[in-house]
Amino acid sequence: MTLFCLRDGFTGSIRFYMQKAHVGFLWFIPDLMAFGCLLFFTYFHIVRERNPAGIFFIIAFWWSVFVSVFFMNDTVFTLFSSIKMFIPMFVGFSFYERNITDIRWFQVFSVFIFMASAIGVILNPYVDYPWLGQEIDSFGLTRQATKLWWVDGVPRYGGFAGDSTMAAFMMLFTYLLISPYRSVLFNVICWPILVYALYLTNSKTAIGLFSLFAILYLYMNTIPQPLRIKVLKLFTRLSFIALFVPPLLMVTLGGVDLGAISPNLLSLADRINNTWNGPFIFVSQYFPIGMFVGCGMGCYTYTMNYTALQPFYLPLDNFYLATFIMMGYPFLLFIIFLSTRVNLMRDPVKLSMLMLWNVYSVTVQGYGPSYATLIYGYAISEVFGRIILRRVPRQQARKPTYAVTAMEGRTVKP
Repeated sequence: MTLFCLRDGFTGSIRFYMQKAHVGFLWFIPDLMAFGCLLFFTYFHIVRERNPAGIFFIIAFWWSVFVSVFFMNDTVFTLFSSIKMFIPMFVGFSFYERNITDIRWFQVFSVFIFMASAIGVILNPYVDYPWLGQEIDSFGLTRQATKLWWVDGVPRYGGFAGDSTMAAFMMLFTYLLISPYRSVLFNVICWPILVYALYLTNSKTAIGLFSLFAILYLYMNTIPQPLRIKVLKLFTRLSFIALFVPPLLMVTLGGVDLGAISPNLLSLADRINNTWNGPFIFVSQYFPIGMFVGCGMGCYTYTMNYTALQPFYLPLDNFYLATFIMMGYPFLLFIIFLSTRVNLMRDPVKLSMLMLWNVYSVTVQGYGPSYATLIYGYAISEVFGRIILRRVPRQQARKPTYAVTAMEGRTVKP
């Protein structure tokens, strides 16, 4: 988890200097370790614990990999890329028995990543980073790894990450991991730094999500301590309403010229009329069974650009829609199961991360940065925990300020 966090937080700089030193192969070490987490998770849930939830998701994952061979992945390289894209989620799943934020050194590490990412973005308007515009060769394919994007004549700075969206995600979600463990004073001091850095990335989704979190944080600190975990569970359950936003908008506003109403709605109109429903229209015409079983792992994510179907690729920028089109109705069943298990979740950090992810992912796919995929896996990992092992870390960390003990009421395996 820390390697993925470092790699995505400093993507531009790390890759640039790895290429300079001719050690680019080191970039893939976290991916190889993630395969180990996949094997770990599979062994524990099938062999050791015989956990129905874990077994179901593992079968759904490999079924999606199998389907992808028929629809999209016609080479070993593209198949490997599709699997590699998804397995950071299993790294997050592997924390189903414990919370990494209970460990003090990880809290310190997260503060470092947050501060370094913010400083990198804040300095970006005044410093021309050497990794801007670099091209990377991977398995015979050349692509631009970092690029300065512009929106309405305003630059979107990416700092050490090299990409504005990735930089915004790393700043925001590493901060969200540690915020409940820090004092109110620490949080208030961090807010101007975070807001200014997010403003420089011009990531409207991240700015909106932080505004939502700030309101939640202030509210949680005004209610009695015993009620806080209950309120978090309520808000997390309500956040699943966000999953209905894309299909509802497609049904009600499909074909409507929103750009004529306001130029600010052009992006939303493009999502409603093209990028959200376009993939489903294509699959229904050329792979009809895919409407039920999915079109396979990697379908309509960045790995599709490595295949012969690249001309039909559309940026399906919604996490749940992208995962649904890959895995089909098995994923829908899993989401229904997840929503019913929220009331059994105890860790306040995972609850808040899931709640905020549900809102954030309405306009973000989440399969670009590996750390983003991992964070989702971490946020929902508790749904796989039937028997909980409570382990005391060597260096005890500060507990969250706005919730009860994460493991209260859990069954301990002898």
